[in-house]
Amino acid sequence: MFAKLLLVLGLAACQAFVMPAAPAAGLTVARSPVSAVPVMTSADKKAKAAKRKMKSSRAAAKRFKATSTGKLLRHYAGKAHLLRKKRPQKLASLRRTGACAEAELATYQKLLLIKVKK
Repeated sequence: MFAKLLLVLGLAACQAFVMPAAPAAGLTVARSPVSAVPVMTSADKKAKAAKRKMKSSRAAAKRFKATSTGKLLRHYAGKAHLLRKKRPQKLASLRRTGACAEAELATYQKLLLIKVKK
């Protein structure tokens, strides 16, 4: 009785197997004995990269604020800890915001995807 039940369950499991669907257009399937893995050609990769949305650097976005002309404002460093030994005048100057240096401006604008108005 038990062997008959296992035989019926085994047949039911074999009938539930479904063949995988055909690959999408533009993709070729690598013939492998283990599994069929779609492989992208270099042309497919370039087309996919062209459609990808550009992302700005989240680290730079948290540190800089862009003005309407494309310049970047930043906070001064040195205000996080060891404040007891700093003079009040020094702390007041650290509370202000400053502009990003011209040497690094183009690099940070590229990270933030800022288009400069001419």
